Amino acid sequence: MHKLFRNLLFVLVIVMGSQFPSAGQTLRAYLNAGDEAMQKSRFAEAIEYYKKALEFETEDVTISYKMAEASRMYKDYEKAAAWYGKIVLNDKDKRYPLALFYCAEMKKYLGMYAESCRLFERYTTEYPNDSTYTGIKARKESSDCPEVMKLAERNHQVEVKNAGSPVNSNFSEFGASMMGDSVLYFSSLKFLYSNTDKKSDNYYVSRILKSSPKAQKNQQPAPLSTLINESGKHNGNAAFSPDQRFMIFSRCTQPEGNYDLRCELYITKFDNGKFSKPEKIGANINLDSVSSSQPGIAARGAEGYRLYFVSDRPGGSGRNDIWVSDISPSLVFSPAVNAGPVINTFDDELTPFFDNTSQILYFSSYGHAGLGGQDIFKSSLINNELTSPENLGPGYNTSVNDVYFTVSSDGKSGTMSSNRQGSMFILAKTCCYDIYYHKQAEADTTVETDSVAVIIAEADSTDPGNKAYYDDFLPLELYFDNDEPDKKTMAVTTGKSYDRLYSNYMGRIGEYKTNFAGTLKPSEKSNSEKQIDDFFNNVVTGSWNRLNGFCSKVEKALLAGVDIELEVRGRTSPLADNQYNVNLSRRRIASLVNFMKSWNSGSLKKYFDDGSLKVVEVAAGETLVQTGVSDMLTDKRNSVYNPAAAIERRIELINVNLSQPEK
Repeated sequence: MHKLFRNLLFVLVIVMGSQFPSAGQTLRAYLNAGDEAMQKSRFAEAIEYYKKALEFETEDVTISYKMAEASRMYKDYEKAAAWYGKIVLNDKDKRYPLALFYCAEMKKYLGMYAESCRLFERYTTEYPNDSTYTGIKARKESSDCPEVMKLAERNHQVEVKNAGSPVNSNFSEFGASMMGDSVLYFSSLKFLYSNTDKKSDNYYVSRILKSSPKAQKNQQPAPLSTLINESGKHNGNAAFSPDQRFMIFSRCTQPEGNYDLRCELYITKFDNGKFSKPEKIGANINLDSVSSSQPGIAARGAEGYRLYFVSDRPGGSGRNDIWVSDISPSLVFSPAVNAGPVINTFDDELTPFFDNTSQILYFSSYGHAGLGGQDIFKSSLINNELTSPENLGPGYNTSVNDVYFTVSSDGKSGTMSSNRQGSMFILAKTCCYDIYYHKQAEADTTVETDSVAVIIAEADSTDPGNKAYYDDFLPLELYFDNDEPDKKTMAVTTGKSYDRLYSNYMGRIGEYKTNFAGTLKPSEKSNSEKQIDDFFNNVVTGSWNRLNGFCSKVEKALLAGVDIELEVRGRTSPLADNQYNVNLSRRRIASLVNFMKSWNSGSLKKYFDDGSLKVVEVAAGETLVQTGVSDMLTDKRNSVYNPAAAIERRIELINVNLSQPEK
């Protein structure tokens, strides 16, 4: 499977708190560790290793390029664009010509279309004889610029809402489809596969889940049984036949020594809510050494069905193409044929879905002119021929990746996946895919009660059992004094409460002003003192006030019978070693739990005691610190008292998971 295809499906993330080489390690040790992480598609982990390497050689172009590549693969477009831009400026010998190409691509993903066009044009001018993919892509992007600029100005008539928790998580959710407009099947990359024999083989796998967002909107989605979700493999992309007679899905494996995935399609019959034992589809669909995945199934009446799927097999137009196979009523698959040059380009075409009512094929493409990476397109099937694709336009499409588009039975709503801003994330705002609901915007907002649009409307509810009720508070960030609580200890918990820590911290404003601004010239001192005032009186105090409002909302939900799980991530400045900072992060999270247990005369404590209110720790330590923050203990002005360092000493409430307890 091509890496681009693989990274669309599965965005791997590091486990916060993983061990890094010790401070005594060499530059080569960090580079080797980063390169190994890149090989294993652990891009966030690679970023941290390269960040350490850059402390040895801050201006090294080679390391900067490695950092740019890791950031791009992790889909941190802002940082990738900055690193590539730095290389373009400093690589006088043009050792890294692709830096210019990827800088242009990252600018496009950021929605900076004019700048992106200028850079793509520059690449085609400087490298006119590049006949590789990048040369072809740059020339295509450059020629598409007028169309893209015009497309970006189009108005859109669509409402797109994040499905929220418990469907989405900080990992990637994708490949959603509604059955009967009431049951949601989707895939999630949040299940840790642990090979106890080889600890280095621990990685995340995807599984297919089932949810009932209408009938029991707060119930946690349940993975299908191991009959479908085979252990140790990526299982995903579930597609049902229009008559719900059978389901086709993909299973992907990682061949030994190869960190790309190879996927195959399986079929399972579906009867009375039960699945039969899946069978791998034969050689007309699955070929050795290539991938077949992302099925979409159309009805052909008495003639049976039609399968649309994605493969990088030989004979295609580009990287990954959409292929077609007719399925007989007895479920025999005809030899796959390419969907043709009207649909497929030199680049990737992915995630096909066929709407039988409108006879329209929806799919995503890198190769057709679009607003971002993957845009969603539609093509009508007329006289058994597909028409020229039409971009769905802004709203459906953004400057990033928009994929897995489906349409519900009402023809006006459905599901999709995207890594647009607003998706849940761990490190980068656009790292990971969430499931979204979409519906056409109309003057008359009345919708049928059996459509996905109802679920979207519910996302605007003031119901405390709905994820949208908490959106104004997320992420909720709380700030701490240096090495608090409990200085110079490796303990992972504390008896201190955040309210006391906050009060003591606020009492040190004068000390922070003196140490950050006291020795500066009068012309600089006033501005530095203002920075301290702004940080304490706006940032620190503002977050404290929001915490109390958030606790009130939590209490209201608990009183209504909703169980709540809070995901809280701890962060630190880069002082001390990584394990110390991980433990410090955990103490800070513990201080929040202590505060919540004592809040409002202990009104929340009983919910902690009976398990209906939980806090899940995601201890990040110093692994998220912004580049440039001082880690020199001898330079306390910048490593302790500088607002740039102080703002890193925080915990972040990043997600609220809701569920209704069984009665």
